[in-house]
Amino acid sequence: MMADTRDKSRIRALHVGPGWGQRGGIASVLEELKGLSDTFDDRGVSLQFAETHDFGSITGAFRFFVFDVPGFVRKLCSGAEIVHLHVSIKSSFYRKFLLFLIARLFRARVVLQVHSGNFDGFVRSSTRLASVATRAFLRRSNALVAVSNSIANALIELGAERSRVHVIANTASAAQRACATVGRNDRAKSTNGPDIIFTGRLVETKGVGDLLEAAALLKAQGLNFHLTVAGSGDLERWSREVERLNICDRVSFPGWIAGEQKLEHYQSADIFCMPSHFEAFGIATLEAMFAGLPIVGTAVGGFFDLVDQGNSGLLVEPSNPIQLAEALGTLLVDPTLCDQMGRNSRERAYRSFTCIVVVDGYVDMYEQMVKETR
Repeated sequence: MMADTRDKSRIRALHVGPGWGQRGGIASVLEELKGLSDTFDDRGVSLQFAETHDFGSITGAFRFFVFDVPGFVRKLCSGAEIVHLHVSIKSSFYRKFLLFLIARLFRARVVLQVHSGNFDGFVRSSTRLASVATRAFLRRSNALVAVSNSIANALIELGAERSRVHVIANTASAAQRACATVGRNDRAKSTNGPDIIFTGRLVETKGVGDLLEAAALLKAQGLNFHLTVAGSGDLERWSREVERLNICDRVSFPGWIAGEQKLEHYQSADIFCMPSHFEAFGIATLEAMFAGLPIVGTAVGGFFDLVDQGNSGLLVEPSNPIQLAEALGTLLVDPTLCDQMGRNSRERAYRSFTCIVVVDGYVDMYEQMVKETR
């Protein structure tokens, strides 16, 4: 029999999450990790990835059971000693729980990483099956990763042992690299007044309605500005809302933007606004921070980690267009304050949320897990 020549000192981690062209926060995180594979490799950790189809259709469910599950088992049997599950709510939760059971059957170490800002709400409002599955997830996983302190506290309240919960932020490597040599003085100024930008899914829970109402209040105050609402969703609905609020001359919808196009939008903007009703972390917010934009967000979830209130941005109550308009107005009427908060935002991003900081967090956790169980 051929000898096993694999390097026994290396840690082999299998990351599991959405793939096959899916969009969203977890898909973005996995793309970031793939791009950091060489950095992990230099630290003695080999990354593999297992993509899963969504359960949103019968075809997706069929592909999950026929292709994704067998593919996961093959990679598990090829030497992955740590299975790192990236979990959200609803179908993502149940898909990953099935793979969790398989991983435990093969006696692999398991990391549960929670990405949803409403994970605790989902568990508490779901069926008894979800509650039972959550207890198994929290008690039988070797380690748990929360992308913000808010999520970590929620996991602990649900029953996770504090000692096994690790707070590891997400990354925004493209923005980090592209903005490293670009300062706020290099940005192009809009002829339509200061530019406020939102990027994300155009859904109610992202606060799109609140933002449009705030824009109407700012226009009524006579303030000059332009609002860019970038993302995919029900454009027809939000276009009707813009017409109802009589702010068609102040708002544009460029659609989904990514890569260099997104960074160009950040570079031409003056303020980033993300009025989410809940937010686990906020990758788009971090991208805007690297670009040197002051942040106007809501006092929920990951914003507490990202934004230094009053120094690099302003946080307001969720679902409160009046407070949102006041915060945006504060920056619109004071360009000096806006620029200073933007500089502080950029410095905070490069100090606390660079890729190497995040990689170190993962590697330290993996090494601790392996040391405890090898």
